[in-house]
Amino acid sequence: MKEYFLQSLHTVQNFGGNGLLLLYFAVALIYLLVREKDKGIRKLLGGFPLAMICLFFIPVVPFVICSMLGENETFYRFLWLIPMTLISAYATILFLEHVKFKWLKALLGVIAMICVAIGGNPGYQAPVTYPAENIYQVPQQLVELCDYMVVPGREVKAVFPHELVPFVRQYTSFIVMPYGYETMVERWTFTNDLEKEMIKDTSDAGELARLAREDRCHYIVLNKGHQVSGLLEDYDYNPVFETENYAVYLDKFADVSEW
Repeated sequence: MKEYFLQSLHTVQNFGGNGLLLLYFAVALIYLLVREKDKGIRKLLGGFPLAMICLFFIPVVPFVICSMLGENETFYRFLWLIPMTLISAYATILFLEHVKFKWLKALLGVIAMICVAIGGNPGYQAPVTYPAENIYQVPQQLVELCDYMVVPGREVKAVFPHELVPFVRQYTSFIVMPYGYETMVERWTFTNDLEKEMIKDTSDAGELARLAREDRCHYIVLNKGHQVSGLLEDYDYNPVFETENYAVYLDKFADVSEW
């Protein structure tokens, strides 16, 4: 069980960034447990988080979550059950209320804000963050592709490259897909033959057309930089629209008229 205790410790280290916010939280929690007079608040903001922390480090908990439930990648979310921000803020206010001098109270308040500021990193620096291109906060080219394919009053089916799959349902519910985000998470072990063909280094045009037609896909959307052996046109998927980086092919026999 030692390895599971070490796993919990490693998870906390990764979760805590440079450690300053965790240290701030630990001091705030101890202060709240000692100075809060209201028993209900002390139990809710002191006793409950302390119990959750103890559970987190008991080896049997990560064993059950990671080994038996297979949630190794999401084990850190257990820490979300601890209201660290609320506890830190409440304890800070509780402490400042007992400071008599206004100038000292203001100074300590500024110091607390500085600790919070330097204890974390701006969210916009995250590698998965990029400037919004529109009010929908999805790639603009996806908007152009979907706007072209959407048919008023009905659904159409289209297969998209991996990089666009997570955004389609975020933008419109009138375009359905043969596979979604579930194929992109390895631990879910969801497989789809069409998806396998789409992500090959070089896709076969004949197989793409066959699998897409079997899955009743009206459209095939391809990244222009993706290598395809053969021409989709030879298998009755004809180019009908394109953006800067993507091309849309429509099944010659598909009915995409309004209902």
